Amino acid sequence: MNEKLFAPIYKLFDDAKNPYSIKDIAKSLNLPYSIAKQRLHKLEKIKKINRMKRGYYCNPSLIFKYNQTSSPSGAIYFINASARIMSGSNGIWITIYNSGFGEKVNNQYCTITYLKDNRFVIRPSNRFVGNKLYLLKCRSLALPISRKRLPDQILSKLSNKCSVIKIGIYLNDWGISVKDLFSTESKEEGELAEELEKLGSIEKKDKFNNLKADILFIKKNKKIPIEITNTNPFSKGKLKNSRRSGVKSSLIFERLYFFIKWNILYGSPTCLILNENWKNLSWLEKELNFVKNYKCNILFTDFEKGWAKPIAQEINRLIE
Repeated sequence: MNEKLFAPIYKLFDDAKNPYSIKDIAKSLNLPYSIAKQRLHKLEKIKKINRMKRGYYCNPSLIFKYNQTSSPSGAIYFINASARIMSGSNGIWITIYNSGFGEKVNNQYCTITYLKDNRFVIRPSNRFVGNKLYLLKCRSLALPISRKRLPDQILSKLSNKCSVIKIGIYLNDWGISVKDLFSTESKEEGELAEELEKLGSIEKKDKFNNLKADILFIKKNKKIPIEITNTNPFSKGKLKNSRRSGVKSSLIFERLYFFIKWNILYGSPTCLILNENWKNLSWLEKELNFVKNYKCNILFTDFEKGWAKPIAQEINRLIE
């Protein structure tokens, strides 16, 4: 190997603060692209430099620096996601279902680590070693990765159909708040989650025996599913009054049914938060005492500024 040909490249990598691409080397040394590529490949073959993602190369002594991440801090939250094999590709497509998180981290890079039981954690990274996050039109977040990043026990279950997984994030890593994370469907969910976190643990919505909860409040080994409905029974709309009232009432009954089922299965209380105007409906007033027998609690509020703190305290008292 002619050392004179490669000495300028050595010098560049010794002084480099960031990895170089073939294009960078060609431009810096005034070389044709094909010649720069040939020399970089030669240096990689004899392990004088390391090849990274997207055609970047670096000094082997600095590879640890580019892969290094700080120790995580703060609580970890798991978000609903799915994974599937990309058609006509060896890649894996992960979709993360949280618009609040997606809007904050769009076009950033991350590394992904497998934990267990279909659970992963993503940490912020850089473009040299990480995978890019893309915000989709549906406001979900896309993360395409190589098969090599997933363990065999996960790959064996994947197909071109979606498999349910969980993605864990440390909020401090991404500069996102609990309020941002839980405000995907309504701002009220984020406001209440922010207050409940001060009193116990919370989880993003999930499904248990077909029960969908906006928030799960966890304390003393008990989980309280919480649903928030800020619809007003007397608000105007396209439907006739009788039809509109019937639709909204059916939604209330549906929630109460699943809450009764939850209490029978798990023995813990549940909580439905409604606009205070629902108090004026006589049929709901009659149901209040009945559902209390199953620890189904209906709380009323005006959803005005500061509403979340007293409601969170009432929920907390259900366990204490």
